[in-house]
Amino acid sequence: MRKIYSIAGLKVELSGESTMQQLTRLPEFDVFEIDDQSEVNIDIFIRMDENVDAAYFTEVCHIHRFNVLDIEHSFSTCKEGYLYEMHRQDGSKIVSVIYNPHSNDVLMSSCNCPISIKFAMWIAYSLPAVKEKVLPIHASTIVKDSEAVLFLGESGTGKSTHTRLWLQYIENAYLLNDDSPLLRIKDDKIFVCGSPWSGKTHCYRQEIVPLKAMVRLSQYPENKMSRSSKLNSIGAIHPSFPPFLAYDGLFSEKIIYCLDKILKDTPVYELKCRPDKQAAEVAYTTIY
Repeated sequence: MRKIYSIAGLKVELSGESTMQQLTRLPEFDVFEIDDQSEVNIDIFIRMDENVDAAYFTEVCHIHRFNVLDIEHSFSTCKEGYLYEMHRQDGSKIVSVIYNPHSNDVLMSSCNCPISIKFAMWIAYSLPAVKEKVLPIHASTIVKDSEAVLFLGESGTGKSTHTRLWLQYIENAYLLNDDSPLLRIKDDKIFVCGSPWSGKTHCYRQEIVPLKAMVRLSQYPENKMSRSSKLNSIGAIHPSFPPFLAYDGLFSEKIIYCLDKILKDTPVYELKCRPDKQAAEVAYTTIY
């Protein structure tokens, strides 16, 4: 089975059997599927249902591990490239992904869990996409006047709450993505792209719009917004990139390049706010 998708302007060919069939049942990928599947120049190849096992790789070195809902995620380098694995607490493997940075090929093992398939696909796409100057970022994204505003912050700080206030009170604003939009640098400009990964919010848009501004949110008893210095801007933006990318020289170099481009071209703000109408109005009038 073979399908081609366009994500952040990159053409992605997926092939496989059982895992691929499960992915095609996920509605979030539908809007990104290309109608004409014939003559397309492919940027990324992701081959599912392959035999990907750390036992077959050499010089494996763990560079980042984290746990989510009792599932262990590990990101490693090896002689063959970059290895991502997901394991249960009993040590049994859920899924593995191997990426060779010298090609645009990604191999992914079989998986029968839709949530794990979706997350592994995020990894499988992100690793080669970084080489093409496309980076995932943790943010909730509003589009207003054909430009994107990214709201950054740790989980629980109110990013989704604040963007909902924009939808309610700011005319003609709409949500592009609520968790993991993609930043793309093309023709020396920064764009924000919709993606199949939007957290708990079903918001999957095949759109690419220029970046207007970034806003770091924090909860506060009153609404205050100010322009951030370059140093504070770095501290506001950098933690919003996937942590596993920051632990390797190849990927961190791309993050630094993207950060430098943002700092040169894009205003970054700090918004201390309450979850109310005035907060959205303060943010809107400051940015626009």
